[in-house]
Amino acid sequence: MRIITFANHKGGVGKTTTVVNTADILSRWGKRILVVDMDPQGNSTLTLGRKDPFEHQYTIGHLLADKELSVADCAHSVNGNLDLIPSNLHAYSQLALLPPNSAKRIFGLREKLEAVRGADNGYDLVLVDCPPQIEGPLITNAVAASDVYILPVDGESLYALQGTNHLIQAIEAIREDTNSDIRLLGVLVTMYNPRTTASRLVMDAVREFFGDALFQTVIRRNTTLNKANLSQQSIFDLDPASFGCQDYQKFATEMLSRVETGQKP
Repeated sequence: MRIITFANHKGGVGKTTTVVNTADILSRWGKRILVVDMDPQGNSTLTLGRKDPFEHQYTIGHLLADKELSVADCAHSVNGNLDLIPSNLHAYSQLALLPPNSAKRIFGLREKLEAVRGADNGYDLVLVDCPPQIEGPLITNAVAASDVYILPVDGESLYALQGTNHLIQAIEAIREDTNSDIRLLGVLVTMYNPRTTASRLVMDAVREFFGDALFQTVIRRNTTLNKANLSQQSIFDLDPASFGCQDYQKFATEMLSRVETGQKP
């Protein structure tokens, strides 16, 4: 079981879209996938959970705050190969009730996921959707638990790299403080439009900054992806022939290759 965090300190960079669609595609390929929604906005929960985030009995807040609850207790079945640990805005208040020195603020997710590692009919991959922030118990739990992280960046924003180094340094600090082995698996450019000067400039800047860490796959801007998000569907459900679905299948293949071979950027 490999645990992959998707993180960016900015919102609107395609992080949740990437988590949801990559998880859906991998599950269709026969991989056992768990999505952990660490973002109290609950956007992954909205798409995969198929109901209001507040209607789920247990969420990530319950899992981290209650030592008696297990991953199996909190996991919502999306399909035969895909499970979801939901999230909603109550996660903030649930974690706020923990004592300041509580280990659950740092190691709660790691401990719960370690309990299912290697289990019969266990998960091949865990994909963690993080909130758009650099610090706090949610991002700390995600980093402490994960083997690798992926950084999605907005392919149309000239400010795509702004603050990125700060995020990487923050993750490195959490890694050292928690004795985690997390490392960068790669950088994914999303919402890329090769016809615009802005996208070409962003791609050049990201390639120069990250080098081999950049995934060869890019996620092109595609109206079908927007429609899928608005209708709370995966791109495969809405239009498997679309550019968006093709791009995410290529990304899923490339991501799996890096994970399985232990490729380092």
